[in-house]
Amino acid sequence: MMLSRVGQYPECMRREDIRKFSTVPRESLWWRANITKNDLGWAKQHLGHSLDGSKEFESIPASSLCLVDGRVGASWDNRVVFVEGENAPRIHIPRGEKYDYRRDYEKSRHERDPYLSPHGLFRKLENGFHFHALQFIQQFGPLTWQSKTLTGGAEWVRLSDFWDKHARFVGVSMLWEARSDDQLRQAWQWIYLRRDLINRVAPAPFGYMPLWKVDNYSPPSELLPWEREEGFESAVNDFADFGILRKYSLEVIQSELNMHTSDCRQIWMMNPIGNASQDVAFRPTRGFSSLWGAIWDLFGQDASALTHSWRLCLECGRLFYPKDRRSVCCTTEHQALWSKRKWAREHRRAELLSEPRVSRHSKDRVDR
Repeated sequence: MMLSRVGQYPECMRREDIRKFSTVPRESLWWRANITKNDLGWAKQHLGHSLDGSKEFESIPASSLCLVDGRVGASWDNRVVFVEGENAPRIHIPRGEKYDYRRDYEKSRHERDPYLSPHGLFRKLENGFHFHALQFIQQFGPLTWQSKTLTGGAEWVRLSDFWDKHARFVGVSMLWEARSDDQLRQAWQWIYLRRDLINRVAPAPFGYMPLWKVDNYSPPSELLPWEREEGFESAVNDFADFGILRKYSLEVIQSELNMHTSDCRQIWMMNPIGNASQDVAFRPTRGFSSLWGAIWDLFGQDASALTHSWRLCLECGRLFYPKDRRSVCCTTEHQALWSKRKWAREHRRAELLSEPRVSRHSKDRVDR
């Protein structure tokens, strides 16, 4: 969905801002995929989760695979391929219109709705549900486009790679969301159960630290919980001090942020000074060669400003940007409901604790 009409812009934007964004800035340019409503309906009916759709298609050995990018076939039978050894199909997808992903991010912040931004919607997807993948790719494009596709045409998108990256991003997001509560151990449990998927994502295993030398990485300062001799459960429980587990988790988040924004390039933009002057000023900004890198950059921007970092609504579980650091629910209605239920739980607990205990012997005498 392109934001091309004035009514769709946040009220805080001035008219000159709208004119400025009529041409997508180079540093925040990306392309959606040309996916129709009928395409989404077909995918929902025929592809399902993971390898469900392989029952309708022949699986091809990777050694004999020969896929040619080019014009998309008229039938979906020619647009889906299952490759042996992969946990999801490859789909032939045409490039769509370009858009400004940073502008979508600013809109999501203004409306306090993370799902309007690529990184927020990516966090929401149900892993392995290909209908969700195509919905995301329709709105924001695949995580990477080959350079030749950007001049037109289509390419084969590997959904197995898409879902592996999704698992890695969600795992790190869960560590960040649980950094201040007792859900941190559950976040590590989620990562542990999906560690094989997560570690398939290039360029290095989970939690590795990028070095200054390009394409070199070092292991975390501490062994990951599943790498320890005592096993995952014992290792996580050994972090008796929550502060130690929190510090360790934040170090992993930092390493992942640095690793997956490594395709960042500094770009110098030229801006005219004033209306009458012919002089210009140059300003540095950063751009990415993939939406995958941009997603991590947007996540990092959220994490750099705690008042704007998303949270999970304690009432409905929806992601939201809080008005202030005290907000724990996505709307005032949900905040009121949650507060009432919290009060009721605490009130019941207090009543139970205040009730006098009746010994078993006393109860026996009463029964007699």
